Amino acid sequence: MRTEIEEMMEELGCKGNYISSKSITEKIENTEFHMLTLCGHMFMYCGIEMKGGFVVVGKPATCIDPDNWRDEIGRRISFENTFSEIYRLEAYAKAVSE
Repeated sequence: MRTEIEEMMEELGCKGNYISSKSITEKIENTEFHMLTLCGHMFMYCGIEMKGGFVVVGKPATCIDPDNWRDEIGRRISFENTFSEIYRLEAYAKAVSE
């Protein structure tokens, strides 16, 4: 799963070190979604368990109009939110280890 940014980096000749989506995907052990309702609004959270047992949870997906709620959209948005949190953690880990 290459991102648009990774493709752009390749096109522009970026050769430096970076965190790839593939390197993150290879470390994922399990993914779970949990839905809850607060104050009448639905929220979907995604928990991504990394190899080694560490779990990352990002910002939830929500919808301003409950009539528009679709689980598949909620899963995608909440997964992308959590995946982006993993990018930050991986970048920090790489920065402090060098």
